[in-house]
Amino acid sequence: MADTTGEFMSQGLRTGQQGRAPSAERRLWLLLILCFLSEFLPSEPFLLDFLVSKGLTRTQVSDQVFNLWLYFRLPALLLMGVVAEWAGAARALLLGAICGTMTVALTLLCSSLFLLQVTQLTVALSTAAHVGPFYALLFELSARTGSTYQVHVHWAKATLLLSNFLAGVVGSVLRRGFSLPYAWMWSIGLCSQLAALTVAISLVRSEASRQSHSPPTRTSVERPSARQMWSDVARSLRLRAVAEWTSWSVVMHTGHVMVTTYWQSLLRAKTGTAQDSNGFASAAGFLMAGGALLVSTRATVLSEPRSRPWVMILSLLCGGLLVTSMGLFAEVWAIYVAFVIFQVVFRLSSATCAQQVGAEVRRSGLATQQQPPPLLQHAQEMQQQLSSTASPDGAVVGADALIVVGGLPSRARVALVFSIQEVLSAAVQSTLQFGFGHWRTEDGKLAPLAARFEALGIFLFAGGSALALYTTVRSVAGSRVAMRLERDRDAHCR
Repeated sequence: MADTTGEFMSQGLRTGQQGRAPSAERRLWLLLILCFLSEFLPSEPFLLDFLVSKGLTRTQVSDQVFNLWLYFRLPALLLMGVVAEWAGAARALLLGAICGTMTVALTLLCSSLFLLQVTQLTVALSTAAHVGPFYALLFELSARTGSTYQVHVHWAKATLLLSNFLAGVVGSVLRRGFSLPYAWMWSIGLCSQLAALTVAISLVRSEASRQSHSPPTRTSVERPSARQMWSDVARSLRLRAVAEWTSWSVVMHTGHVMVTTYWQSLLRAKTGTAQDSNGFASAAGFLMAGGALLVSTRATVLSEPRSRPWVMILSLLCGGLLVTSMGLFAEVWAIYVAFVIFQVVFRLSSATCAQQVGAEVRRSGLATQQQPPPLLQHAQEMQQQLSSTASPDGAVVGADALIVVGGLPSRARVALVFSIQEVLSAAVQSTLQFGFGHWRTEDGKLAPLAARFEALGIFLFAGGSALALYTTVRSVAGSRVAMRLERDRDAHCR
């Protein structure tokens, strides 16, 4: 970890001597600080109790406040992705910081049911800003520093986990150790959000300063039409690596959301009592996953295209085994262990997904911008002719090219691609949650949580098996095509 930190900082010093990168390096650190501050909410685990203390009933909180987030989530993701494309990722993050500050302030100061319902809209917008816009700015700044995307993606995700870990520890100590009132804990969260807002303003100002000192380019002054923007998104999603990771994300993210939502209820259903160690297990998951991300920042196997099928398949199969085990285990400690390992597997594989998807989308957009139209058209025609000769790792035989039906996107729409991925995952999550909510046993009762976890594990395992079958078929087909081309070439030489 110390070596990684030193190398990360030394890169900033080296690029700073080259002229342009000091601003990018500084903004990258600001982005990581923004990520930490916006997620540092020691009051979050006590939200339900705080709202009940304001005079609301638990039924009101569950059915009239919390459930609104599900309705606001999808449009908020799309809106923030569009804002990032039209106004810039930094401005979208500023809007998210404003919404995050409003969320905590309204929760702290207001008791009106309507205003508390408004917080579900603001928190949906704030959360959405840390999906597409965050990654768009992260990849842009990472490219300017001259370092690898993997380092910065791992640092960003580790920062997020570290913030959640410290927030949980601080919240538990202040509430249980010092009996700090809820209002004081929310005041700490509000201070953190105000600090995040200040950092977001600094990011926007530094971007404006950079643009004022840089010559305008065609892509920086042109605003995309809606048709072109969505066409670029569709073409990006059809890139082989992006399409495969999107399929993986829909399955794996669904499993992760369901596990993190219901694992504590599973423990209570199995034991019949509340577990005081749940907070420690959750903190251990954050800490160990964050540590694994920091240790693996330079593990090149995670960024190589050839390793993509193995990361996707093994993470889904391991995740399915762990989640099924949580449903089958009776011992509390065994469920804790399975939960923590599942968190580590998910965080590592999701970081690999983010790094490879962002890199592929940016590479496709840059390939378009850097080629004149006649050359680009010829390249796309050659790609269509050679698309049948793709090797198992997704590259054209004999060339490191991008394969996509219908041509390459005109620009890299990183923010919208990540937002669309999250939308698709959220849609599957809602569908699966609806199915679990209507799954009845023979006596008409809801299926027990243990059975739902077993079914969820089978869902993950089936996704991994399907990807394994797809990879095998594609590998065999690619090998046969390569052999046929080799025979045709030999016959032509004779």
